Amino acid sequence: MFNKLKSRLILLIMGGAIFAIALVSIITNVTLFNQFDIYMATKQDKKIDAVVDMIYEAYITDGYWSNKVLQYISLSPLTSDFDIVIKDSKDSIIFEDVLDDTMVSHHNRMMQRMGHGMMRKNYSNSMDELAKNEDYVKTSYTLNVDNNKIGTVDIGYVGPFYVSESDVIFTEGINRSIFYAALISILASIILGLYSSKVFSKPILKITKVANDIRDGKLDTKVDENNNIIELRELSKSINHLSKSLGEQELLRKRLTSDISHELRTPLTVLQSHIEAIIDGVWEPTEERLNVCKNEVVRLIKLVEELKYLTDIDNRKIILENKSYNLSREIIEVVEGFKSQFIEKEITLNSNIMEDVFLVGDRDKIRQVIINLLSNALKFTNTGGRVEVKLEDNGNEVVITVNDNGIGVDKKDIPYLFERLYRSDISRNRKTGGMGIGLTITKSLIEEHGGRIEVESEKDRGTKVIVKLPKKVK
Repeated sequence: MFNKLKSRLILLIMGGAIFAIALVSIITNVTLFNQFDIYMATKQDKKIDAVVDMIYEAYITDGYWSNKVLQYISLSPLTSDFDIVIKDSKDSIIFEDVLDDTMVSHHNRMMQRMGHGMMRKNYSNSMDELAKNEDYVKTSYTLNVDNNKIGTVDIGYVGPFYVSESDVIFTEGINRSIFYAALISILASIILGLYSSKVFSKPILKITKVANDIRDGKLDTKVDENNNIIELRELSKSINHLSKSLGEQELLRKRLTSDISHELRTPLTVLQSHIEAIIDGVWEPTEERLNVCKNEVVRLIKLVEELKYLTDIDNRKIILENKSYNLSREIIEVVEGFKSQFIEKEITLNSNIMEDVFLVGDRDKIRQVIINLLSNALKFTNTGGRVEVKLEDNGNEVVITVNDNGIGVDKKDIPYLFERLYRSDISRNRKTGGMGIGLTITKSLIEEHGGRIEVESEKDRGTKVIVKLPKKVK
């Protein structure tokens, strides 16, 4: 249960809310209530100073400890929160007012409600007995008039300060607010967790279902990319791209199987028919018929070698033997080698080769690239057509262009021209020969040299292949 995204999101958000509430509560108790305690202690000190001043002012009215003065002191509301003992100059007790049990009990209840615990468990009406309690505070003040001692006053109270009902209501109100805030926050976190889990888990479950469909071979399945969350939208696009790529690869795989079967079956059929005819005595094993068999065997060997070459490319077994050589001369030699074939097919072959262009690279592999490009131009240009080979020096790179006005390819097929065994028109390609491997090999060899190849083509208008190679392989 807790391994589900929904459960974890709820727990995570709720945990964050509880942590925040706990943190706020701790900070509130450490700061706010400490400040409140300081405020109350200061208030207590001012009340004690007011009691002392009141006693002093009362004495001044008569100039001695008269009954009127003592009665005034006993009736003063300032003394209600304290134990008070007044002694005259001879240290004889002339006034004593001790907190009664009701006041002490009330004080303890208030302190408990504020969280200070029981300040005094046992109390007595005697100040001396009260002083034995650890929370009891007793302070003596000397009373002087005109530098003459008129007596002393002992003021005692249960510490750390006297708490009134309003003070307790105030602190309880704060605690109640924190409790309600915590309760609302937890409820809000649960609702937020449920909503968030729904927002996140719903598209993820859809993507998971599509991924499972793709795993089961349903490559036409798509994910809805209309999602407001960028990461999920990108994930949906990636899944759709994966599905599309797998679909294309599956199509290519089927075409590969079909093409290889066809390419193998054709020469094998020819070989079988010729050999059976010779064995049955229908045909004489003439040189002409044996050459036919030989050519089909050569065709098979070439096919196997090209497939092996592709495997080597995939396994990164290509090793370049780079050296500086005259590329202009190399291209001219290749063009001269092809001229007879172009003349035989009645195709005009023009060349515009810049002189003395040097290149650092693998001479044999670059030669194979040029041969592949000219071979394709020869295959896919009809009789009466035109092919032009051009070499330019653009500073840090050389540019080889092979341009023909042949059959061209559809725009939709251009991105797939470098896929192995890809043929834009299967029937027509089989007539022209080739397996659809040449451009794949060409692109790999160019990229091994750090270059790039581009194709511009238009159906029935021709094709332009541009190869750009750095002068020095990095």
